[in-house]
Order: sequence, then C-alpha cells, then structure tokens
Amino acid sequence: MDSTVIIVLGIILLALIILNNIIIVPSPSPVGGCAGTQYGCCMDGTTTKMNAYGTNCQPAPYPPPPVPPPPVPPPQPIGGCAGTRYGCCPNGTTPKFNQQGTNCPNYPKPLIGGCAGTRYGCCPDKVTPRNQNGSNCPNYPK
Repeated sequence: MDSTVIIVLGIILLALIILNNIIIVPSPSPVGGCAGTQYGCCMDGTTTKMNAYGTNCQPAPYPPPPVPPPPVPPPQPIGGCAGTRYGCCPNGTTPKFNQQGTNCPNYPKPLIGGCAGTRYGCCPDKVTPRNQNGSNCPNYPK
C-alpha cells in the first residue's frame, strides 16, 4: 500500500506541474475592418496593406482636393487723422469738415460787414453802429 500511495502522489504532483506550466491564451476578439489588420488598409479603405509602407496599395484614382487658403480678414478702418476725408485740424485731434478746416479751433472767422459785424448792432437808422446802451444813436431820448 505504501507504494500505491507514493505512485498516486507522484501522479498528482506531475499533474500539478503540468497544469502550472500551461499558459492559457485568450482567443483574440474579432476586430473587423482596417483596425483588425496588422498594418491597416490602403487609401481605398478596403485593401489590406501588406507592410507598413503599403507598397501593395494602388495610387489614389484622383488627387486629394486642394486645401483652401485661409480667409482674408476684412480691412480694418484707419483711425486718427488718416481715417478722415480731409485730415485733422492743426491741433491734431479735431477732424476737418472741409478742405479749408473752417470748423477748426482758432480758424480765422470771416469778417461780417454792416450792422451784423458790430458788437451791439446798429441804431434804428440801420446805419450807425450802436454802443452798449444805444446812447450814440440819432434821436436817442435824452
């Protein structure tokens, strides 16, 4: 009986050693399309590449479409005096309304003649320039 136990124990030990050295490899999950190939597919999307360079692939039947140029940004408005029609007044900030710059500060104002050109207007005779209280006018009440 002792030899039978030794033989059975030897068989169990041998079975454990064999089972310990067996590597169970899981079966690969099925992957379809180009992702399931070693090197992917050619440009046609269906032919499998035979190597990393795809030397078995046929050239594309047509060239790829050209890449459009980037859009041109719209022109920016020119600021300051350069952005005005007539430029600026001598002060460098006020835009001129006309070529002469008649709206500019310190622009010589045209002289106005007649009664409108006097400080206080004219007397009732519409000829004599009037002083502040009109005391110089003819027929001024005394």
